[in-house]
Amino acid sequence: MNRKMKISMAKADKKQQNIDAGVMSARFPDVASIVISMRYKQVGVLEPFHRVVNFFPGSYAVFKINCLNEGCVGGGFDFSKIINTMVRDLKNVSRGELSCKGCGPDADFSHLGYEVTVRYA
Repeated sequence: MNRKMKISMAKADKKQQNIDAGVMSARFPDVASIVISMRYKQVGVLEPFHRVVNFFPGSYAVFKINCLNEGCVGGGFDFSKIINTMVRDLKNVSRGELSCKGCGPDADFSHLGYEVTVRYA
């Protein structure tokens, strides 16, 4: 299978995952927004790389953020359990660290600190 076919299949798979997950308003009707703020820790760089991802009621309820490492294979950062627990317990903020399972521990952008904020309707 060539590269073009693999990319096409991956896009189709991601699209199906989004459809299967549904939208946030159906899954979490009491949630107005979710914000994931990430600080990537890159080896040899003093300032971390910041990234923010926002989810709104019309967003797909898929909380897996792709890894920024070019060499990553099937990894990423899955916030699903964190967000499900927060919503279940009506928590507003959660902080912690995650590592990408598709990268080696020393790979660029394979480790991050995060803050998840949930705003309820």
